[in-house]
Amino acid sequence: MKIATTIAEMYNFSSSANFASSSAEAISFYKDSGFRYLDFSFYGAAYPDSPMLSDGWKDVILESKAVADDLGFRFVQAHGPACEICGEEGEIGLIATIRAIEACGMLGIKNMVMHPGTFPDIKYPDDQLAFFKANETFFRALIPAMEKNNVNVLFENGTKQVRYYPMLAKELNAMIEYMNHPLFGAAWDVGHAHIELLDHYTQIMELGKNLKAIHVHDNDSSSDWHDCPFFGTVDYDSLMRGLIESGYEGTFTLEADSFFTYRRRGRSGRLAHTPLEVKQAAIKVLYTAAKSILTEYDLFEE
Repeated sequence: MKIATTIAEMYNFSSSANFASSSAEAISFYKDSGFRYLDFSFYGAAYPDSPMLSDGWKDVILESKAVADDLGFRFVQAHGPACEICGEEGEIGLIATIRAIEACGMLGIKNMVMHPGTFPDIKYPDDQLAFFKANETFFRALIPAMEKNNVNVLFENGTKQVRYYPMLAKELNAMIEYMNHPLFGAAWDVGHAHIELLDHYTQIMELGKNLKAIHVHDNDSSSDWHDCPFFGTVDYDSLMRGLIESGYEGTFTLEADSFFTYRRRGRSGRLAHTPLEVKQAAIKVLYTAAKSILTEYDLFEE
């Protein structure tokens, strides 16, 4: 199994904090880290002043691709925009998401993870069908771009909240069945599941072939830390058994983007932010931790 990590963790260390205009520079920071495979984050693609909303958005992607190619990196996964899916902001979110799908096509990425939209009046757990219907228009509008670029859109599990959001495998499966198109699938977020103390093995086995991608990060089940594996209490044996026995074919993708985060809240002065060299050393630790997990189960792949 190949190890990948999100480049989102390096955006703020770049000369421009804007996710897309700094993506090429962020990629360069992974040189000599051990990583060869990367996850492109479009998380901020619908934010104000995002280059992905400008006429030159394709140039941004092509520059990132050129840097990745030059350094020997390959993109294997992506995270879609965090955006509204209704109203005027939903129209902007749709443009950004369709462009993100097209960018995945340009970068050779098959799987893009998305957060479904949430709505104040749609409550967990009883309003499941209403939730599916509320998301349907936005996600069906993505299908032409998904088909043209051969990109899967994968619904990610969340954590328990008042609003409805798929948390369990059966809920993700139900949403995929409702959308009824072969390019929709599921992504299993390990850290989110651990907050709910879910058994990874049971849930992953229930997802079966719907599972196309994972997000690996750690916490102590109290909050969504997005920390390095082994810094919390996630049961990685349960995770690995599930991935093996379910026949998972995706990558082991880290989303530990808060491991030595750039911004240290409430701090000012010379040491307000984590130095780049510290973060780069942390990235090597991330890779080593992931490699150790996969090696223990004889699954590590260069």
